[in-house]
Amino acid sequence: MKGKIIEVINLKKQFGNNLILDDINFTINKGEAVSLIGPSGSGKSTILRCIADLETLTGGKILIEGHNLQDKGIDKKIKKELLLKTGMIFQNFNLFPHMTVMDNLTLAQTKVRKTSTDEAKKIGQALLDRVGLGDKANAYPDSLSGGQKQRVAIARALAMKPKVMLFDEPTSALDPEMVSEVLDVMKSLAEDGMTMVIVTHEMGFAKKVADRVLFVDGGLILEDDTPERVFDSPTNERTKSFLDKILLD
Repeated sequence: MKGKIIEVINLKKQFGNNLILDDINFTINKGEAVSLIGPSGSGKSTILRCIADLETLTGGKILIEGHNLQDKGIDKKIKKELLLKTGMIFQNFNLFPHMTVMDNLTLAQTKVRKTSTDEAKKIGQALLDRVGLGDKANAYPDSLSGGQKQRVAIARALAMKPKVMLFDEPTSALDPEMVSEVLDVMKSLAEDGMTMVIVTHEMGFAKKVADRVLFVDGGLILEDDTPERVFDSPTNERTKSFLDKILLD
């Protein structure tokens, strides 16, 4: 671990009169894998969207490498670079269906990073090899399974050389037999030291791979501890009832 990369400070988020997040505070250190667990609608995905600057904060602030993204005076180039350091994987893969897998991987590299086409393709092929899809460069998304599409989405995010990867329930839209192929890629990223924040319902994955687990319910963080402590001896009764129900299911 080499210091803080993300600091969430007194984060509040409202939609109209509906308070989604209420005074959220936590820190993500470099090289750390942190899982956010909790019931649907608890605010987990909204936390990720706030970190990725996809939502306007109602209150509080989020620092990335010490910079406040919400500061109106922040230099636009600095903000752009900070956001490029954050890759996000959604439930739905968001691939361009009319473009090949390789074109999906090279588009942002060439347009945003200004990488040459040849270099972007080299990066893209290396990442496809890494996620086990080296032979799919010329395929179109519609010919791929859900698990393959999600692995392409992960490769596309990695092509932008992020320092942090945000995963918003990346396996929730997949058939059960495809879940493990995506989780295996995520596990390998964690083992390589990628900083990761993962919203997931895969409790086994959270327990085995995460360095820390945050239990979120009702817009509050009720637990922030090691997987062993959260899963085996949670301090909050709400956590206990949630985990008991999950295990029974």
